[in-house]
Amino acid sequence: MLANTMLRDFVGISQWQSLVAITLFIATQIGFWFFLKKIKLQFMYRVIIGFGIGLVYGIIIQAIIGFLPTEYFNGSEELGILKFSDPDSKLYWVYELNNWAQFFKRIFINGITLLTIPIVFIAIFKVTSKPGEKGVGRISIKGIALLLSNVAFAFTVTFILGYFLNAGGGLNLQPNLDGAIANNERYQAVVIPNLISGYFPTNIFATLAGSSIIPVMVISALAGSSVKILSKRKAVQMQAIRNAMDTGWDVSMSILMTFMKFMPLAVMSMITVSITSRPIGALATLGKIIGIGYLGIFISILWLTLLVRISGLKIGAWWKKAWRPLLQGFATQSSNATLPTTIDTIRNDLKISDAVTSTVAPLSTTMGLMACAGVQSGLVTSILWTGTGPGTIVHDLNIWVFFIMGLVVTLIASLGIAGIPGTATVVTVGVLGGLGFVGYVDAVLAVIAPLDGLFDMGRTGNNVLAAVAAAPIVAKSEGMIEEGSPLLNDRAIIKQNQILQLKENKYQYLDELANVTKTFEKASRNNELSATDKKDLKQKFVEQKSGFKEQYLSQKEQIKQNFSEQLSKMPTKTTKK
Repeated sequence: MLANTMLRDFVGISQWQSLVAITLFIATQIGFWFFLKKIKLQFMYRVIIGFGIGLVYGIIIQAIIGFLPTEYFNGSEELGILKFSDPDSKLYWVYELNNWAQFFKRIFINGITLLTIPIVFIAIFKVTSKPGEKGVGRISIKGIALLLSNVAFAFTVTFILGYFLNAGGGLNLQPNLDGAIANNERYQAVVIPNLISGYFPTNIFATLAGSSIIPVMVISALAGSSVKILSKRKAVQMQAIRNAMDTGWDVSMSILMTFMKFMPLAVMSMITVSITSRPIGALATLGKIIGIGYLGIFISILWLTLLVRISGLKIGAWWKKAWRPLLQGFATQSSNATLPTTIDTIRNDLKISDAVTSTVAPLSTTMGLMACAGVQSGLVTSILWTGTGPGTIVHDLNIWVFFIMGLVVTLIASLGIAGIPGTATVVTVGVLGGLGFVGYVDAVLAVIAPLDGLFDMGRTGNNVLAAVAAAPIVAKSEGMIEEGSPLLNDRAIIKQNQILQLKENKYQYLDELANVTKTFEKASRNNELSATDKKDLKQKFVEQKSGFKEQYLSQKEQIKQNFSEQLSKMPTKTTKK
């Protein structure tokens, strides 16, 4: 008995079926690893092969146990069936297999998550500490606006799909009055002022040790801004700090690449566990719902592709680089865990400036998650509407009122959603609670939850792709797509440089104007000046302002003329090599 307990609780292999299944799985992973070491394949194909092996292995395990229904996984007191994680369950060997199969998954996700906070901190610090770096606030506003507009689109499309395809048809959802009370206690709506103030950390060490991204961005922005201010008095010391951060960035990227080598094995683990830890038979019953969800994701991805095209960027070149974070998001089911790869893709592959990359990418993991907020909420609300009938409290609302309320609540909820596994439950509870239908949370979750593991893959991939689309779109409007980017041809790169120079000229004008205004205000406070002196001082100030403005406008026209001449010397159509 003692030996069996040790095998079960410490080794995690207490049955012969466990030993066979785990041995075969580990042997397959070892063979796959040596195959990858010997055969040189592109990273994408390595991940796809890992996905395929995990899929096949998971289906084989399901076939061995006979594709059992939900009761054998979740347990049923009425039928006398134990939960599959119970040591006395006949499926306990599958549970033990899953524990071992998650080995590389945990290493990979833990490793990537380990790097998320330092990478975000260093990225924001580098931008905010750089002398002369401006426009971060405007970039943030543009990024948030674009991310939220994507959420609105995804919600609208998915709700319409769910409505017309009758997503909740036949479910006959019933409110749980006792559950409504309990859920009201669990779910506390957070008003916008409290939400925003909560982003300002109270403990720097706790924040850096946590997983929330925006408070880390706040700390790094404060630190970077302080270094930027101190650079005027302590230039050498502050430059040394910036150099240290640059080195830290290189080290972080090197560690990231090391963990990325394990991704094919991690994907194999994730897919195997995802298939063997839930009943496949449940998908037959709820296949329409997950189909609607993935159709919403597919249309959302098409929408992102269209936005990239409308923005004047090359679709093929964008997709050639965007697939890597998309696949990692699909595999890890975590926007946070994918963030280092997202940043690396945007910055190094697409050649987007640090200012945009370090702002838009981290924001995308916490607010404006296109699928986790938009698609998920659209699916939840459409299930609620179509799963209830006339005479219920849900249908006391007009369909348009219900839709608009759902959209508004979704946009607000999307401001504080972290891209981590489990987001679906937060969205479901938050949106239904915001609509005032907390009593239906249990009924809707009973439909959504069994599908969440498989659905979350597509959702996270969509979330990550939205960031990879938003960053270059914002960057193009700011003139921050750098030379060498595959997204633009030579003429477009020249136009980017023009936008950037025009902005720098404007910033210089505003700085000069601010300095002369400050000098004038300081001088005008001198009580010893006579009325004539003050009048002369004001006249001089007006003349200086006028001179600065004339100089600004002159330089503006000169910049435009220079770039026009440069463009006129180029062929009408060029192909970037």
